[in-house]
Amino acid sequence: MEKLLVDNLSFRYALGDREVLKNASFSMEKGGMAVVCGASGSGKTTLLKLLCPAIAPKGERTGSVTVDGRDIYAIPAHEAASMVAYVAQNPEAQIVTDTAYGELAFGPENLGIKPEEIRRRIAWTASYFGIEEWLDKKTQELSGGQKQILNLASAIMMKPEIILLDEPTTYLDPVMTSRFISMLQSVNRELGTTVIVAEHRPELFAGKADRYLTVEDGEVRESAEEIVPPEPDMFYERLFAVNEPERRTGKTDRALKCTDVRFRFRGGDRDVLKGLNVDIPKSSVYALLGSNGAGKTTFLKCVTGELKPYRGKIELTGKAAALPQNPISMFIEETPRKDFRNYLVLTGCPIKDISSRIEAVAEKTGTAALLDRNFLDLSGGETEMCAVAKLMLTGAEIMLLDEPTKGLDTVSKKRLAEFFDDLSKQSMTVIFVTHDAEFAREAATGAGVLSGGVVLE
Repeated sequence: MEKLLVDNLSFRYALGDREVLKNASFSMEKGGMAVVCGASGSGKTTLLKLLCPAIAPKGERTGSVTVDGRDIYAIPAHEAASMVAYVAQNPEAQIVTDTAYGELAFGPENLGIKPEEIRRRIAWTASYFGIEEWLDKKTQELSGGQKQILNLASAIMMKPEIILLDEPTTYLDPVMTSRFISMLQSVNRELGTTVIVAEHRPELFAGKADRYLTVEDGEVRESAEEIVPPEPDMFYERLFAVNEPERRTGKTDRALKCTDVRFRFRGGDRDVLKGLNVDIPKSSVYALLGSNGAGKTTFLKCVTGELKPYRGKIELTGKAAALPQNPISMFIEETPRKDFRNYLVLTGCPIKDISSRIEAVAEKTGTAALLDRNFLDLSGGETEMCAVAKLMLTGAEIMLLDEPTKGLDTVSKKRLAEFFDDLSKQSMTVIFVTHDAEFAREAATGAGVLSGGVVLE
């Protein structure tokens, strides 16, 4: 008997006007690993969430999902929580306590597991994942990549039979990605856990996954495309290519200058930024790369004023607007159009100009078809592009973006690179932090690496 059987599963969101999934059917054997591919907005995240009743979206669902022959939606919630675990795309979305130890203990505590058993599980899990030194750390001190590993470890604390992961490498640098996938492979092979991963880069799992599924137009089918391992990531060669003289703008006016910027978190024992210096010209597209925990997001928060360095000087020339790692936090209305309209009204835009401004920015960002859809009905990549569109409405001269390619497929990344180029030609400056060296090579006119608390160019 199959471990998991999905039979004719269809779904429409409660406020949606279309079926996101249409008669999806597939099965998984115990200990199998499947990668779910598909374009941004194809329904990958929706499919995974429907396999986990605790987080299943509200809407009209038909068909069935069974685990070991049992209807997953008829199983008591506490039992289902031990059968199927879910790791979200955004590491922040699952962090609920203030320490790594508390995060590992949270799930079992809610199932009423005895304290001594929880301690045993934490000791084993921390050793298995090599995170013993994190246990007493505050979760806010962990990088996005470290939080994602913590989320995987927390899921394993529940001893699930099936684990679902929604683009888990989105926030990880190449080294951390390799480590994370190796850990996931160990969980799959050594613990016998059935694994289903939604991923825009299926080649990362070549030789590890035993099957590939594609979601397209709401339908799920076996992928006929041959999946081959990626080429070695020539990170520094790509960085140097970005900084070739012919790619630079040649501008002398600066958009951002940081001089001897130093920052340390309150209660921390080390500086995250250690005399950072960077000079970014106007009308440029600048990429800041670096490993997980290097301080890239901290740097952006210092530039925006969310964090205050204890030493140094930050000079911004022009109005700036920022896109955070979690783009959904930018919205307060249920649809992009309503949210954009509300923002424009509050900022004093003439009523007669509102519709035309919204349509213009939607056309530029490729989000016209998303304007009247509920945010709950959008994929991570679609939400990301709507957030970029909202930044455009601010009239900012400098755009600061934290991991702007998360959740985007190859086509969407190419469109975003072209969009950045158009912005620079309109005398705007784009500054983004990323792990995606290939995207930086495609989109940026200049780049640096944040390492050891300073920027290297």
